[in-house]
Amino acid sequence: MKKIEFFAEQEAKQQLLNALDQNLLAQAKELCAESSINIIGVYCVQGLAEVHCYLKTVHQFEPAEVEALLQFADPLQAAYLCWEENSHKYSFPICDLLEETQAKDRLPLAEVKLPKRRSLRQQLNAAMKDARQHPPKEEKTHGGDAR
Repeated sequence: MKKIEFFAEQEAKQQLLNALDQNLLAQAKELCAESSINIIGVYCVQGLAEVHCYLKTVHQFEPAEVEALLQFADPLQAAYLCWEENSHKYSFPICDLLEETQAKDRLPLAEVKLPKRRSLRQQLNAAMKDARQHPPKEEKTHGGDAR
């Protein structure tokens, strides 16, 4: 069971790291697409880039932090809010900071992705295919014992 949890945690962390990349790139593209680029916009992207770099190269994510950041439409923006409001001198406790900053009330949340539902026919076909691939083990007789 621990292996499954480990792989699920690693998959979630990779999903978060990919989202952080996409969020930073989207902010940079948005800045470049503006008709008049200003210093404030450049500094904003610079701040996001610093947080992005820290998260990807230094921060040791706890599973709860990964889960918490993935709840946001823009996890990098949520982490940046925490970064700006961090009063902890030697740590970056993301979960505590998300709560302290009331980030869920201030930032848009990610859309909930429901698992794809299969029809009853699809479920039966999958079960039949599985049964054909893994036939039940034959019971061994006890050499004619009349029990």
